Amino acid sequence: MKVLKILGAVATAALLQWPLAAAAQTTVAFAGFGGPLQEAMVNQMFADAGKLNIRIKEDRNGFWSGVKAHLMAKAPGWDLTEIGFARCEQAAQANLIQDIDYGVVDKSKVPAALAQPKYVGVYTFSYGLTYQTKKYGANGPKSWADFFDVQRFPGRRTLIGDGLYALEIALIADGVPPADVYKVLRTPAGVDRAFAKLEKIKPHVAVWYKSSGQAMQLMRDGEVDMGLISNARAMSVVKDGTPLTFVWDKAFIDTECLMVPHNAQNPKAVMQLINSALEPKNQAAFAVASIYGPTNLKAFEGGLIPAAAMEWLPSAPQNLPRQVWADQRWYASPEAEAAYQRFAKFLQ
Repeated sequence: MKVLKILGAVATAALLQWPLAAAAQTTVAFAGFGGPLQEAMVNQMFADAGKLNIRIKEDRNGFWSGVKAHLMAKAPGWDLTEIGFARCEQAAQANLIQDIDYGVVDKSKVPAALAQPKYVGVYTFSYGLTYQTKKYGANGPKSWADFFDVQRFPGRRTLIGDGLYALEIALIADGVPPADVYKVLRTPAGVDRAFAKLEKIKPHVAVWYKSSGQAMQLMRDGEVDMGLISNARAMSVVKDGTPLTFVWDKAFIDTECLMVPHNAQNPKAVMQLINSALEPKNQAAFAVASIYGPTNLKAFEGGLIPAAAMEWLPSAPQNLPRQVWADQRWYASPEAEAAYQRFAKFLQ
């Protein structure tokens, strides 16, 4: 009887404490892109949310148009969202997002350039030269100069319909050192030079693709022989049985970032969640699930990522030094906006 009384008291105490523990849980509303990528963000990158007593409420951000509209309207409901580095820079310049609290977020987890005052790089992706191995064999194109050389490498090309990275690869193909590409693009003469080079390849671009899915289908069906597509999409096509080669040399590596709206309801919990997202084990698990590269390079240590997966990851030690970092500040500049308006007319 005495034992039963003790157990009853313990159970009563637990029941009394349970509502307090439940009430202490903080909800963080995360708006992502949806689909498998968002699942990987929530399940792998935010795997420590439970330990932090955080409940994640999911929403879709509608890509940049949705994010921009939400931020400019100061709409309630989001604590955290993700978007490309250039868009984060635009949001920061427009003062639409709050500072990252680096007293909570350990900025030493990522390269210094990815820890910006108002946003932090959370994963990487690359766009590189990809070609049909069956067509070109072991002597396929290996550079952007080769991509533009239709005499040595005849075949149908595909590029991104909105011109992303097209100006950069045109300048590299025209002889501009990769380190100087954005310096050249900041001059009117540099933009003219890029468009002059694109004019030469334009007749050989069979499709200016509108989505990553379309790029995959073009490659899978053999409708194009080479193109500028992302590492993750190339890998997916290879897994489906189409032999492709993805060239890491002078591929453009870009970054996705996390940012916090000014009216976030739970900024302290958000910063804790961002900090946990940068942990090597969470970064590694996300990379394996999504084929996007970690920004915390310690994720590549200790066997957290299998060697076969590392081959396809942009920030893997064997791939990272071979690429060119996209410049988010150029993409966020008025000069870039003017260049892409010109690109839209270029395709007409």
